Amino acid sequence: MEINNKKLTQKIFLKVAIGAISVVAVIILASYLIIHRYINKMNLVTSEDDITNEQMECGSEEAAELASSLEADYKLEAVDIADSLEDEISHLEEKIRNNMEENQTPIMQDDEVFNILLIGSDTRKPENRGRSDAMIVVSINKKTKTITATSILRDIYLKIPGKNNNRINAAYVYGGAELLMETIEQNFRLKVDRYASVDFYVFIDIIDALGGVTLDVTEKEIKVINNFVAEFNRRTDQEETFDQLTEPGIILLNGKQALAYARNRSVGNNDFERTARQRRVLEQIFLKVKDIGLLELSNLMNKLLPQVITNLTEGEIFSLILSLPSYAMYDLQQWSIPVNGSYSHLRIRGMSVLGIDFDENIREIEKRIFGIEE
Repeated sequence: MEINNKKLTQKIFLKVAIGAISVVAVIILASYLIIHRYINKMNLVTSEDDITNEQMECGSEEAAELASSLEADYKLEAVDIADSLEDEISHLEEKIRNNMEENQTPIMQDDEVFNILLIGSDTRKPENRGRSDAMIVVSINKKTKTITATSILRDIYLKIPGKNNNRINAAYVYGGAELLMETIEQNFRLKVDRYASVDFYVFIDIIDALGGVTLDVTEKEIKVINNFVAEFNRRTDQEETFDQLTEPGIILLNGKQALAYARNRSVGNNDFERTARQRRVLEQIFLKVKDIGLLELSNLMNKLLPQVITNLTEGEIFSLILSLPSYAMYDLQQWSIPVNGSYSHLRIRGMSVLGIDFDENIREIEKRIFGIEE
């Protein structure tokens, strides 16, 4: 009798176990199918696709024209401002050469650190591709449980592989995201695993889909924001004054206003404050996304994913989505390259550029992203 009861108990346990496993399997399959549906909405590209589809081959006629306009667009209006002294320029060119040819520092990478380059291009027309107006490396460090947002200032003067020395945002003009990733890797010894690229219009849609972002806006910033908003309204056939701000303070900005806030480089008169603004917006997006409900998240992904261009693989995207709850608990850190005291302002070929100390910034990358102390 006892043996029969034992067998009956074992059968019941086996049925329950099989039932539980089946439920888990169904949940996993359903989750995979749902996430797979979202992933299929994205513009996933391989390295070859990225270059072919965007026609970004180094040396192409389109790239040459864009690169030529790049220097002209950012020159100061005052034509009588001369380039920096020849000795200063030669010294910087030599530092760049030494960093590329003689730097023995290995490329920094760690299986526990995943680096994604976020690219915001300054495209004003949906059908065109612009320059890399924003470059932020988002580093997920599972060992230190930190997410580090590293802004790379676009005026940094360096070597673009296969091209002449130029500002870093010219790399995107010459060779798209792939060449920009390679430029960062070779100059800063930092392995960039993947990228995700959006333009002005996607940025606006992201903010609007999240219900806006709340930021502290000053009187001076309002003037610049309203100028951007007016320009954007003209391009989209809206009234110039539509969505313009009237009072400073802590304001809920919509997508158009937040874009204007993030692009402002006039207040403070440098790119350091502009990239700080970009990171503030990114932080607000992060805080909103981590607290968003499932229905809102679904609507957000349905609307935005088709507009994102990335070389993340399907498996990597699947892993990132599943890890979102744990990443929401990570510490968010922000900084920018170059660090204080490691750069100088110069003018080369009519361009305003930043000449930097590569060694000092590479050491700072080791510390902030990988947690390596000297």
